Amino acid sequence: MIDAIRNVYSLMDELSGVTSPTDVYMIGGGALIFNGAKAVTKDVDLVVRTREAFDRVAGALACIGFRQTRPDAGCAREHPSGIYERDDGIRVDMFETVVCGRLSLSDGMASRAVPAYSSGNVHLLVCSPTDILVFKSVTGRDGDQQDSAGIVESGTVDWDAALDEIRAQTADGEEVWITWIADSLFALGERYGYRIPIMRELLGMADAYLERWEGEMEAKAWELEGKRIPAPPQE
Repeated sequence: MIDAIRNVYSLMDELSGVTSPTDVYMIGGGALIFNGAKAVTKDVDLVVRTREAFDRVAGALACIGFRQTRPDAGCAREHPSGIYERDDGIRVDMFETVVCGRLSLSDGMASRAVPAYSSGNVHLLVCSPTDILVFKSVTGRDGDQQDSAGIVESGTVDWDAALDEIRAQTADGEEVWITWIADSLFALGERYGYRIPIMRELLGMADAYLERWEGEMEAKAWELEGKRIPAPPQE
């Protein structure tokens, strides 16, 4: 359990023995503690951007008493690259670029992350509230909507940056996630009475995706039946 920034600093100090300089990005509840939007988190969510960085941090975790564990049914849905636990109750969920099998820690997200602490070869950067909100809109984990509400209520979201990030990520081979994001933020606004400034654009993107998807499914159905799709009527 992490209930103070000093707990994160202590963990970074322990990880300082990684073999070469490594940037580690914090998302999730740990990042919200830094941003003042949350008081406590049950685990530390870390993202690295290369396999080499992942292996270095995983090795350092093993050296300070963490053991890799098999995810339970709920955690498995998050698709972490590795889950590490220690007898003192601290858990680290580590991801290699892609978070929860869905969105990536993009160049834009990395540029918005704020350097928070350095210890030895470990350099901790905390992702922006804007990008944490984007991540939480596709995770579907218990408590994520409440965390998202705290982010929106803090007034720290750059909605233009959020929309640009969502457009870029869903255009890069993962277009289906626009439906998850739109549904999540719509539900957030409905539940808490928040105005989501980019809601109209998100719903339009989701509707456009669904129309294309339906057209593709119809085309495949006709193809399987050995039929040609009739041409649209001439006006």
